[in-house]
Parts: sequence; structure tokens; C-alpha cells
Amino acid sequence: MSFFNKFNETEKINLFLGDFLVRTAGYPTRIELAKLLMKDMKESIKGYIKDENSLFQVSQVYLDGVVSSRSSLLKKIKNLYETNRDAKEILSVFSESDKINAVFSTNYDIVLDDINSNRVVKVLPTDDVLRESLKGEIKHYKILGDADKHEKVFVSVQDFRKLKVLDFYKNFFNAIKNDIETYPTVILGLDLNNLDFIDVLEVVLEKVDKKDVIYAVSNSNVLKTKTIERLSDLGIKLLPHTEEEFFKELKYYLTSEVLDENELKEAYIGKKLFR
Repeated sequence: MSFFNKFNETEKINLFLGDFLVRTAGYPTRIELAKLLMKDMKESIKGYIKDENSLFQVSQVYLDGVVSSRSSLLKKIKNLYETNRDAKEILSVFSESDKINAVFSTNYDIVLDDINSNRVVKVLPTDDVLRESLKGEIKHYKILGDADKHEKVFVSVQDFRKLKVLDFYKNFFNAIKNDIETYPTVILGLDLNNLDFIDVLEVVLEKVDKKDVIYAVSNSNVLKTKTIERLSDLGIKLLPHTEEEFFKELKYYLTSEVLDENELKEAYIGKKLFR
């Protein structure tokens, strides 16, 4: 039985894309961005990085070590997203489906907004006024900003700390809270090695009720006990699907097509069990 059989045929859902879309489109993930920045650092500076998979930490050491200016760092990141990429498979789902209420993203790409500009309403934490979506539109919460306004992205530990504590961003997180409490949420592309993403989830879900309707599919085969415990504390249920096959089920649900038994069996080949 498909995971999505638990929902009504007309029920809307939220999608938390993780790094699924950027990988599909060929853009660097947050971990890959961190590795690219480290290439500019001397070995003596790299020694201050506690977690080389954390873009927050790598960026902070990059700035503290005066490898380059903040402006240069942000332009460097922006340039990585200027080449047009292709993610037709997932983008066609967004174009055709009326079952998506909102999308949440921690990446800086503009693939979804650019291709589906007539359907997607971008919502940024730096917006003075949060735009309401109209009928048929999908809200896209870019939690850490994006390349269109690269000078305002949240990239370092200090940036993220401001995002968490400043009152200016409360309306943004309250809007996310309302959507997560109203519709089931599926996290697709959860990298268990990317602790930045887990940190963001903790901030987003800090005051959210009804956490039993948040599900996640991981792209990692390595399960770190502490990370699993943090997700459990947030009420996130890890599903025993591979990422690619779960996306197959998701497509059928969003387009109202029927997944036959053979395709459904494929979705559970090599599945991982989470406790």
C-alpha cells in the first residue's frame, strides 16, 4: 500500500525539499558548498572548523579567518546558481498538481520560483510584508534566503543566530507554523549528515503542535544515533523508503494517477528501517 493512501484524494500537503531539488537540478548541496569554500582556506584556518559538513560553520570560519570579505563570499555563492539547470521531472509535478499547499527550502537556488513563477509565491524571512497566496498558488518559504537577493542570505553561524532570535523574523516563522499545523508535511531529501538542516528544523518546529503529521525520507544510509534522537524529539517520523522510490509515489499522489502493484513493490526494494 502506498504511503499516500493515508491521505484523502483531495488533501493538500506541504513539502520540505531538503536538498532533493538542488541535487536533481545539478546544483551544489549545502555540504558541497562548504567543501568548495574550504578550498580557499589555508590548513591553519581549517583547523577551527568543528564540522566540515556545516556550511554555517565553514562560512563563519571563512569570514573570521579573513579569507575574503562577506560581500565576496556571498557573490561566490550567487555565481554558483547563475547557470540554468534542469529539473523537469519534479518541476512538472508542481505545474500540474493542486495538492501542494506550501514548499519549504533551505537552499539558495531559484529553480522552482523561476520555472513556475506563475504558480509559486516566494516568501522570504527578510520580506517586510509576507505576501498571501491566491487560489491555485503555492507558497515557497525560502528559510535562508536565495540567490536573487544574495546579499541577504543567511550563510554563517552568526547569520543563523540572528534569524533565530530577532523579532523581525517572527512573522515569517509564525506563517510556517500555521501551515505545518494545518497540512501534513513531508520532508524529501533529508541528509542526516547535514546538521545545519537539523538545526533549521529545530527552529522551524520549536513551537509547532501536531508534530505527528511530519514525515521524512532520508537520502543517507548512515544513521547517526544522536541525529535520529533529535528528529524523534521533534516528532518527525522517518519512513522506510528510498528517496527515489518515495518520489515516485509522491508523483502519483500529486497527479492523481494510480500506482500499480509492480511499481509499488519496487518502492520497497532495499528499504531502510528506522526506529
